[in-house]
Amino acid sequence: MSNWYVLSGGYTEPIQMGSGEIVPGRGKGIGLFAMDKESGELRQLAMMPSRPNPSHLTLSPDGKVVYAVSELKEYEGIPGSLVSAYRLDSENGTLELLGSQATTGMDACFVHLWQDGKRLLAANYSGGSTAVFPVLEDGSLGHASCVLRHAGSGVRPDRQEGPHPHQILPAPDGAHVYVTDLGLDRLCCYLLDPENGWLVKDARPDIAGIPGQGTRHGIFSAAGDRLYVMAELTGEVNVYAYDAQSGKADLLQTCTALTHDGWILGAAIRLHPNGKMLYVSVRGANRLAAFRVEEDGTLTKTQEISSGGEIPRDFNLTPDGRVLLAANQDSDNICVFAIDTESGMLTPCSSIGGIGAVTVLQIME
Repeated sequence: MSNWYVLSGGYTEPIQMGSGEIVPGRGKGIGLFAMDKESGELRQLAMMPSRPNPSHLTLSPDGKVVYAVSELKEYEGIPGSLVSAYRLDSENGTLELLGSQATTGMDACFVHLWQDGKRLLAANYSGGSTAVFPVLEDGSLGHASCVLRHAGSGVRPDRQEGPHPHQILPAPDGAHVYVTDLGLDRLCCYLLDPENGWLVKDARPDIAGIPGQGTRHGIFSAAGDRLYVMAELTGEVNVYAYDAQSGKADLLQTCTALTHDGWILGAAIRLHPNGKMLYVSVRGANRLAAFRVEEDGTLTKTQEISSGGEIPRDFNLTPDGRVLLAANQDSDNICVFAIDTESGMLTPCSSIGGIGAVTVLQIME
């Protein structure tokens, strides 16, 4: 049987979100699943114990080390979150803890491994900061080499009373990085000094969102000339024309993911591997929206469909572009959708439940 392997993270302890929602934390750790490449059947192989609240994770290039943030207000009485490294044995479904480091900020919500595999970056949502860690030879992490704190606020005092870094997004040039900040409605641009592990400002400008949108996550086109940004507070997608040489970005279009009168919280954003479709998830409304990417890079909405559960915080696509997996945080399930590779349309196929407050999905061979 030829499989994709899927890793999931989630909440193992109760936590209050920035939106005010309290997630009870029904998870048991980091999940490992196998998905048949032909049928799309998803089955759980293991639920591997981890540090608390592994809400976001990433993999080493060889797939043998998992890096996960523990989204916490405090750990063992000390304010702030953790980031941990684990040795993964996917055949036996086990994790070996290699060590943990303090992220020096509360509610760490995103982790990114730099392309050379030598630096790891973590975003602290409530801490208003981004931390950089050296990756040691065995895959474990050293103490933070840099902690960069944002300052300022946005126009919505209920959600933008201060900075809230939410994602680490590498720029197409491979040297700069954007930290998307929900509180500031900006993608803050930095140069990563790989030798010292510092984030520094240079001549490149930040990228501004629209005040009150709540800039959350972004993704670049494969050519690097378009940037798509998901807004949490309005459920909108901004399309920017991006100059990879200068870092200048011009807003081309703002699209609404869906029309809904209730609670809207934009969440994840992904491009189809063929670059012709873009997908987003919206919590509260519990929907997935699909957009066709036009020749000029602008978007045309083509579909809106239930995520198959409650609070689709994350979703991911298989590398062949045939399947979308939606992680529904509050209904503790992953819903499997078939993707029509011509039209990009989604069709629900199956669901697997009982996972516990699933928040993130990573797919690997």
